[in-house]
Amino acid sequence: MLIFAGGLLLPPIAESAPPARARVIVRLYNTARVPTRMKEAGVSAAARTLAANGVDITWADCDTPDACAQVPVPGELVVRLVRSHETPRLAPLVLGEAFIDAGSKAGVLATIYVQRVEQMAALSNTDVARLLGRAIAHEVGHLLLASNTHTSRGLMRARWSPDELRRNDSADWLLTEKDAAAIRQRLMMF
Repeated sequence: MLIFAGGLLLPPIAESAPPARARVIVRLYNTARVPTRMKEAGVSAAARTLAANGVDITWADCDTPDACAQVPVPGELVVRLVRSHETPRLAPLVLGEAFIDAGSKAGVLATIYVQRVEQMAALSNTDVARLLGRAIAHEVGHLLLASNTHTSRGLMRARWSPDELRRNDSADWLLTEKDAAAIRQRLMMF
């Protein structure tokens, strides 16, 4: 279809341009000593989840002392894999948390509780590495949004049921359009 405008034939203007891809560097500290194979599979799952949402991650593996010796640059994020000493039995399992300064609306550090991921994977009979990756993607999402708020559906929902984890529906792991747009807009500032 062509549009006739003032004597010129012009191609139609796209209703919306394709969304820009956001790029970010994430430093990963494996203080939980997650086996390399599981860690790599988890990081790969997180990267795929975030890439499906328009966010391309460059991972910096900080397992060796010199790997991340430099101070993080603005826009760089930090994810640490830890094991805590407590394990909630009855309360919903919190797989991780992102530390956001509400005043400045900024955050760079997220923590994933590996033993909780392992417990949730066992309870839901799902793959630990895939769940680890989705937990990482969720917490990185909080950092990218600079908010600890949750949505009612998708990757940023507060609770993940064992049925949802087993069902493995790709729609359950996507950002809402609003969150994806907010992330792209924030990353354009860096």
